[in-house]
Amino acid sequence: MRVLEFTSPVFQRFFNLGDDIQTLAMSRLLPHVDGHVCREALSLVDSECVVPINGFFMNTENWPPSPKVKPVFFAFHVRPESVGIIFSTEGVAYLKRWQPIGCRDLGTLELMRNHGIEAYYSRCVTLTLPRRQSAPAKGEVFLVGISATARQAIPADLRKQAVTVDQAKVRLPINNTAIKLALAEELLVQYRDRARLVITSKIHCALPCIAMGIPVVFLYDNAKQQDYRVSLIKDLVGINYIYERGLFARFLNRWRSRSIDWSPASLDIEQMKISIREQFSSALQRVVSLSKNAVNANEIH
Repeated sequence: MRVLEFTSPVFQRFFNLGDDIQTLAMSRLLPHVDGHVCREALSLVDSECVVPINGFFMNTENWPPSPKVKPVFFAFHVRPESVGIIFSTEGVAYLKRWQPIGCRDLGTLELMRNHGIEAYYSRCVTLTLPRRQSAPAKGEVFLVGISATARQAIPADLRKQAVTVDQAKVRLPINNTAIKLALAEELLVQYRDRARLVITSKIHCALPCIAMGIPVVFLYDNAKQQDYRVSLIKDLVGINYIYERGLFARFLNRWRSRSIDWSPASLDIEQMKISIREQFSSALQRVVSLSKNAVNANEIH
């Protein structure tokens, strides 16, 4: 079984550790990992492999994947920009072949059903990361992916000593999967061991932190209230919409700050984790069985 990696030219300038955090979480759910395949070049895979298809795809010119790929669609997201290709005649036929499709968000679930594809709400695999044993005695506030304008919504006493992280635009001299996975692993350790509160606009910072039992405040651009990509966050800790642009954005954010709970409790999602793991196990077993049956049928003929 192989998991996704992010080594195409799309990622040469910078990369998003949120992608690699998803790969780490997925790897924990698999019985074994034999290697990696590039997310943006699945149509070029030339050897038989089972691959969990989670996240979204930027280079949809390489869609659908190669016949050699046996896909486990789980925590799948379709961007509005990709709808035309993902749901082309060829794309719909491909998805129906491997249905039901596990969808990360309700927007993707609705798109699937509107195209006659069996689907269900799987949520995201990063929600299965283990809960930390205890919170740090003197924890720190982490600001992750927060713009200068959005920072105006955060109380000064939280901003002043906060640790600032940008996990979505990391630069390295080489695009190396092992290095990126190691960085992602270490970043999760830092959140787990040091954070008493994480304030973020990044979905794959918020979800793993929620899973680890870290209190999270999620800030998001008021202009993106229709963005179904983050709807899963709304179901968990809620979304606090702030202003990212406009003449009065900073003033409006200071005003908006008054209605935000800056001391949230951590969530207990252990039962949800069990459900996600069971759903994924069933999806994986189904694809493995289909693949074995296809091999046996070919041998008979």
